[in-house]
Amino acid sequence: MKNIKFYPTIWQTIPYTFELIDKWDNEGKQVCDMILKNKYASEKGVSEMLLNTIRFTAFDTKGREHFIVEFPEQFVLNLKGLHTGLFVKSKSVLKLSEGEYTTFRFYLNKTGNFFSFKDRNKEEVNRFDYLDFDIENGLKIDGDEAPEAILRFDFVPYTLSSYFKSITQIFKKPKLLKVKWINNFES
Repeated sequence: MKNIKFYPTIWQTIPYTFELIDKWDNEGKQVCDMILKNKYASEKGVSEMLLNTIRFTAFDTKGREHFIVEFPEQFVLNLKGLHTGLFVKSKSVLKLSEGEYTTFRFYLNKTGNFFSFKDRNKEEVNRFDYLDFDIENGLKIDGDEAPEAILRFDFVPYTLSSYFKSITQIFKKPKLLKVKWINNFES
């Protein structure tokens, strides 16, 4: 019997891997691949975000804010974690002036923002005006980068039990509404 090696994630892009095809542009320049972290998302167990984004900016090492792009109304970004292998590509990030950057900020609309947690519960979150994401190892722009950048988000993966949540809901006994009747008869 012959052993056949099977690599199911051969086309899935994974950070920290060496020189995959998605890390080069058509001119042979290396694409900037960044991992973004949010402290709140890590602490609360957020696995996915739907953000109704207004504006996107970056902060340099001196704390100055630099404008990147303004989004049209109702522009929803679907951000998924590293565990999914999905990412966001941006041509706007590397239009920043030369320098070193530490944080990206997403300014949010007042409505339409959702977080999906590791147990697959979804919550509408409209209490934030913006969300800051720290750039792992920072971002240094010297003018010789490829025109595209890859943004990966370090979110908490879904728990194994969350995949079976819908199945267990089928077998749960429905809760009956118990009403207490009060005798309100006058004698």
